[in-house]
Amino acid sequence: MLMGILVVLGYIVFGIVLLAGVIAAALGLPGTLIILIDATIYSAITGWDRIPWWLLLIGGVLCLIAEGGDAFVAAWGTKAGGGSDKAGFAAMMGALLGALLGGIVLSPILSLLGLTGGFIGFFVGILIPPLGGGVVGGFLGAYHYELRTGKPKREALAAGWGAFVGRMAAGLFKAVIGAMMIAVFLYSIITTAAPQAAG
Repeated sequence: MLMGILVVLGYIVFGIVLLAGVIAAALGLPGTLIILIDATIYSAITGWDRIPWWLLLIGGVLCLIAEGGDAFVAAWGTKAGGGSDKAGFAAMMGALLGALLGGIVLSPILSLLGLTGGFIGFFVGILIPPLGGGVVGGFLGAYHYELRTGKPKREALAAGWGAFVGRMAAGLFKAVIGAMMIAVFLYSIITTAAPQAAG
């Protein structure tokens, strides 16, 4: 009985960490690395059978592509908007700060209010504040930085939007790759579980 409860809790934690990895990737954090580490731990616990080592290597390559491409996509957006590399960094830091503030301040309140809508309402209440805070913080970080460098307001606004769009596009790029990694890992878990259940 206790072992069954621990197994269920393990799957819940595994799923929560995978979800956190996608959200972290969307916010510009190394979320694909979180997903890869989570899958590696799961694979090791299950004797490297449910997620084989070669699939983890493929996940590692996808992780490198995601994290390397992140910088490229963010820099492209910043340059397209006329912003500097430092404006892109300011957008990233603003997005992180906004996400943390949104998550710490608003998520507890909105998740409790969301309980009236059941699990989906609770889930949305947890997700929306950090994502919304990241969006607003990213724009304000880049805009404020460019304004401080002496650029006219219109140019600072354009550069801020460029840096913000680049950062958000990079986050989306990473989140999509993270979702692909999760899909591959879950497919492996499901297909290897079927023969074991049949046996």
